[in-house]
Amino acid sequence: MAHMKTCDGVIYLNGALRKKHKKGTKISITRLKHFRDPITGEEVSVGPNEMYLQEQRDYTRHPLTVNEQKQRAKWREACIAAAEILKDKSNPRYMELYLLWRAQLSSPKPCKQFPNFVRSVIIHEL
Repeated sequence: MAHMKTCDGVIYLNGALRKKHKKGTKISITRLKHFRDPITGEEVSVGPNEMYLQEQRDYTRHPLTVNEQKQRAKWREACIAAAEILKDKSNPRYMELYLLWRAQLSSPKPCKQFPNFVRSVIIHEL
C-alpha cells in the first residue's frame, strides 16, 4: 500500500481520483481513517494518509481456487457471527470482546477497528 506525504497546499486527500473507470483499469483511492470507540464514541486513533490502487478481479479469467473458496466460506461464517454480536450490545460476547479490544489497543500492533477485531477473533475460533 502506498503512503503519501504532502507538502504545501494539500493536507489530505480522501476518495477516488476518478469517478468512472474503463474495464480493466485501476482506480486510485486515498483515505484517512478515524477509529472510534463503539461505546463511548471517542476517537481512539487516526490512521495514516493512505493511497492505493483498486482493481476489480476478472472471475471469468481468474476463478476462485479451492483454497480461496474454503477461505471465503470461513470468512462468511465469521462475518455472520460477528454481525449477530455487533448488532446487539446486550449480547454476552459483546462486552467480553470489547474489553479484549480495549486491552489490546496498547500493544505494538493493535487492531484499531472493533468490528475487524471481532471478526478476527471469531475466525480464529472456527
